[in-house]
Amino acid sequence: MFRIGHQSLWVDEVLSWGSADIGRPLTLDRLLENIHGPLYGLILHIWGAVAGDSEAALRFPAAMLGAAAVPAVALVAHRWLGRETAGFAAWLAALSPYLVWYGQEARNYALVVLCACGSGYALLGLRRQLRLGGVLAYLAWAAAGLLANFSFAFLAPLHVAWWLGERGARTRRLLLGAGVALALGVAVVPWWPQIAGTWSIERLGPGNDEPATALRGATTFHPGAVPFALHSFAVGYTLGPSLRELRQGSPLAAVRRHLGEAALVTAVFGSLALFGARALRRRGRLIEGLLWIGAPMLLLSYVAIENVKVFHPRYLAVAAPGFLMLIAAALADLAPRSRVVYGVAIAALWAVALHHHYYDPAYGKEDVRSAAALVRARGVDGERVIAANTEAVLVYYYRGPLPVEGFWLGFAADPERLAQRAEGALANARGVWVVLSRAEDLDPADAFARYIDARHPEAERFRFEGVRVWHLGNPSAGRTEGSGPLRPS
Repeated sequence: MFRIGHQSLWVDEVLSWGSADIGRPLTLDRLLENIHGPLYGLILHIWGAVAGDSEAALRFPAAMLGAAAVPAVALVAHRWLGRETAGFAAWLAALSPYLVWYGQEARNYALVVLCACGSGYALLGLRRQLRLGGVLAYLAWAAAGLLANFSFAFLAPLHVAWWLGERGARTRRLLLGAGVALALGVAVVPWWPQIAGTWSIERLGPGNDEPATALRGATTFHPGAVPFALHSFAVGYTLGPSLRELRQGSPLAAVRRHLGEAALVTAVFGSLALFGARALRRRGRLIEGLLWIGAPMLLLSYVAIENVKVFHPRYLAVAAPGFLMLIAAALADLAPRSRVVYGVAIAALWAVALHHHYYDPAYGKEDVRSAAALVRARGVDGERVIAANTEAVLVYYYRGPLPVEGFWLGFAADPERLAQRAEGALANARGVWVVLSRAEDLDPADAFARYIDARHPEAERFRFEGVRVWHLGNPSAGRTEGSGPLRPS
């Protein structure tokens, strides 16, 4: 809960807010439209009716789910790897910058982590003996996991291995497992038409030669994707290059600027991962560990290569508990002196990462909140607000009297069309506020910003973390550029 509301919401969090319909009736149609976490949307809807929709209120359910994941990770570690690993797993889960990040985000990934642990704990019990209570518990956790985020399905290879259990009675397990799989399939059937209409899942079929329609660029996969995911599991997104650095320029150049930090993280967690693999092998769990961590990465990589979904470590949240238990097993098996050395190293790296998370705006989310406050304070009747890639977040934050219109940055690919559309959007108003963020996906050359600068050199300009604002026309209204706490570029 520490400083849980200090960062501005980012676009996906605002999508959670929008899909939850807080303060309005949540219809079945709206719930079935949400294929990015319908269960979390329902939780937010119920909670928001009580707590409202402030940043802290929207993030509170994730914080509680993240806290619940701490004993859940410890219980699974105890059952899977032995009692000696449970304490280390609990501390790692409590302080992991990756889990802290998602425990302070109004998204569904803390719920995914909890469901991965709950379903795993149930399956590990069923591996020894099939019991109706255990089967029902697994069904509940797995269905919740799928409806938290469909990336939960990346655990299927591990779950099949655990379900089959020890040798013997395989026929019974296979028949019952088919029934369980059918029940889980039925649970997601209501969302299937929306899934099929949104994601090009036909690309995943064998022998498919259909050319991929680019989601972001020529492909959504990068050779550094898996190393980046492992780095994120180790220290989150707030040690080494920030997400904004990676998006706004060359990822390789961003890594070079933080090569010392990346090398230190690799040395500490890379060696611990090797020790952890040895510890899993000693316990006869190495293959299961590879299925827990490696299989989701391979499956997500394939999905990204086929341009069905982008590769992002958040879609690997199901694998994060396995990674932490790998490190816990390594710490449990190390000699006491080595354990202290590695413990201090982890604590130091995580202290820096968490300090960046809480106090360094360069590692934070785009500060649309401050940009909206500027427009709300200085906007006057007759002006308009143009939101370039910020429309959803401005709808949440601005809530002022001026009309907010979206501008699609895809026009930037054609200079003539960009000029035509931009002038049409900026015309016929006493004054216009232009708010721009996250331009790199659709406008990596920054053509829109350069056009505004060239066409309107007299405009007031303000810059917040990850956000740029221009005020065109009506220069006498409000305060002068640079006064007060505002920060002109």
